[in-house]
Order: sequence, then structure tokens, then C-alpha cells
Amino acid sequence: MKMKKVLIIAVFALAISLVAGPAVSLAQYGEEEIVKVLQLDKEVWNPETEEFVDNLGLNDYRFSPGEKIFFKLTIKNVGDRTFDKVDLRDYLPEYLELFSGDLSFEINDLVVDETEERRFEAKVVSAENFPNDKSIICVVNTAEAWSGDERDKDTAQICLEKKVLGVTTLPPTGPSNWLLALVSAATMGTLGFYLLKFSN
Repeated sequence: MKMKKVLIIAVFALAISLVAGPAVSLAQYGEEEIVKVLQLDKEVWNPETEEFVDNLGLNDYRFSPGEKIFFKLTIKNVGDRTFDKVDLRDYLPEYLELFSGDLSFEINDLVVDETEERRFEAKVVSAENFPNDKSIICVVNTAEAWSGDERDKDTAQICLEKKVLGVTTLPPTGPSNWLLALVSAATMGTLGFYLLKFSN
């Protein structure tokens, strides 16, 4: 009886290996296996350091109302097959509007190890469109790339500051009416001369 159970288990295990074995082998070594991978990198131009960076936080450069911002999208095929068509789209956050370039476009025939780059320019909205209770706002700009089932996305943070405009013209350092001051000085000088003369 014990021998019979062992024989049944052995037959069952052999049947599983015959069914599952070729399928696993095909999945691992078959010619139908295709690996396609997209890598998207989004960056923003830092006017202080004059280079593209991943993010600009509160302690970095802050953009002012009406200022322009340069963004760069880099898409790379790190897979083992060519992508016939890759779609890219950038989603501008609140307080930014497109100034030049395109927010959506497509790339055809992205071959293995090929890298494509796209740039566009956004503009910060005017100061009256900022909330009244905030002087600094940090927003996240998101971009996405896809081809069939393959997709990737990346973000770039920036901070906006509604700067208070100061006085651009310095106040005068001397008297407001220089002619009156000149006449007064001459009068006082003459009077002092005569007083000194009569006292002698």
C-alpha cells in the first residue's frame, strides 16, 4: 500500500513536469520573449547654476510672476527592440502656462539605446493670479511617455515666489528745495559778516 502511494506521487510529479516544463522553458528561452523598456527623465533649468536639474526646492532658485522656465524631456530605449512609436505628454501644473514648444508629441522608430530629447518653455502666470494668502508656492510638473503597454513618467518640482516690489528710486539725500537752502545760507553768511564787523 505504501509502495502504491509512492508510485502515484511519482507519476503525478512526472505529469506536472511534462506539462509545466516546456511552458517555463518557452517563457525563459523562447523566441517570443520581448523586453521593451522606456526611460523618461524630466529636468528644469536652474538660472543660478546654469544647468538642468531634477528639482528646485524651497532653498533653490524661485521663479517670479511672468518669468520663463525651460524644461527638458529625455526619452531612452533601454530595451532590446525598436519602438515603432512613442507618445510623450507633459502636464503643466497650476500657475504655469505654455510659452513656446509642444506639450505633446510623438517619436517614431526609437531604436535600441537611442535617446531623444525635447525642450519647451513655460511661463509663470502674473502676480494677480497667485493666491492672496501665499507668497511662495511649490508645484510639480509631470511628464509621461508610453508605447503600447510600456510606459514611464517623471516629475520636476519648482517653487514660485510672489516677490514684493520695493522702491526702485532712492529718496533724495539733500533738501527738497535747494534754491531756498542756498538763499538762506547766503543771508546767514552776510548777516554774520556784518555782526562780526560791528562788534569789532
